[in-house]
Amino acid sequence: MINPDWRFWAPSGEISPGGPSKWYIFDTDQRRMIVVTMDGEQEEEEVAIEHLKRHVEDLDPGVFEIYVSDDGDLISTSSNPEDDRMEAVNYPLLSSFANPADVKTVRRQHMRELERLSPEVDLVEYTDPAMDEARPEKLVFKYICLSQSIVFRWDEMQISMHLPPHPNIVPLDRVVIEELEGRPVVIGFTTRFVPGGTVCDNIARVFKLKYLKQLIKVIDDLNLKYGIEHQDVAPRNLLVDEENDNLLLFDFNYSGPVGGRPRPNGGLRYEEVRNDVKGVIFTLYEIITQDAHFRRVQHAQQNSDDVYKLETWTQHPDVKLDHPVADYRSVLNEWVEARKTGPKITVYTEAPEYIEWPDLGQPPGDYVVNLGDLPVGHPLLTPMWRYERKSAWQAGMDVICWERPSQESIKEGIHILATGEVVEEDELSSVTEMKH
Repeated sequence: MINPDWRFWAPSGEISPGGPSKWYIFDTDQRRMIVVTMDGEQEEEEVAIEHLKRHVEDLDPGVFEIYVSDDGDLISTSSNPEDDRMEAVNYPLLSSFANPADVKTVRRQHMRELERLSPEVDLVEYTDPAMDEARPEKLVFKYICLSQSIVFRWDEMQISMHLPPHPNIVPLDRVVIEELEGRPVVIGFTTRFVPGGTVCDNIARVFKLKYLKQLIKVIDDLNLKYGIEHQDVAPRNLLVDEENDNLLLFDFNYSGPVGGRPRPNGGLRYEEVRNDVKGVIFTLYEIITQDAHFRRVQHAQQNSDDVYKLETWTQHPDVKLDHPVADYRSVLNEWVEARKTGPKITVYTEAPEYIEWPDLGQPPGDYVVNLGDLPVGHPLLTPMWRYERKSAWQAGMDVICWERPSQESIKEGIHILATGEVVEEDELSSVTEMKH
């Protein structure tokens, strides 16, 4: 289940002088946009989110807007399509990949939702009977529901595809595609699922000294061999493959090439303040002490010396280690000094096996919403990554939709496909039987 603190967020809003205020709230559980309208000038989206929480489970799936009092009482709802603020995303084309014919793909309708892990991240299984039986039983599906996610998912996907297989990196399994206006577009990807929870979630599991050594090795390989900075090293992004007794690093959505490179569409570039040596120091300290407060500030204000130079790291009573804390600090200190005095690279192309991947580029030019009242060459006819869904439908265009029932409303015997489609047990069973 998605953490309740992460379920709702506000991509945008409108505040008129003197009111009313409209906040566009995205519900990551139902994957729908709901407009919360209030009288007056309400500048805090948190207020609108709290009001929506009171009513969201009782709203009809077709409701686009709610009007609430200052106290959050529901006054009225709207199912008028004109009040629909959901996006029509102009997804990247599969043909924009370097070698699209070599890309292993799966269609969204051939996956069943097993669990909702976090915003735009689900646990799924494949249901396509044409797939070989060697496929993983469970996978993590990271997808693009809103346009804000495109650049992050693109870079994470490309880095994962271009890195050679590594024993300490969670591998990508398939690229997820969908048909949009008759051509295959990329809407996300799947990775191998590793049971047991993250190092952050499962502190009852012994954090072995060998895991620290494996983390150091994979960071050295990424930085110095492949020219990549992970830029988000943290206990929440570490897993333990208990079958092979390996630490695994995942979540490359903040990663980039060492030294950066020009990006025509922006996105996250290399940031020295997020460097991985700093990340490893903080990560080990947080694992041992369960004290994460040193990183609860902006990255530029995070100083790893604040923990690195502490005389004592007090082991949390619930944390289990297989060696004394001093041994972990000794390994860390030796590595940090080696990184200070050893070989360095300042730009990714200095790495001996550096990787490159195609930039996201411009939005596909054959998906442009034109309601017929704009002349050729008008700036609004320039391809964009997103349009209003209602406008796309009015123009007669296809739209990839994501809405699904809330987790709370799903009854026993009901299943949800990755498309959001609801299927009953007997329908799902017929598909399963085809696989065997």
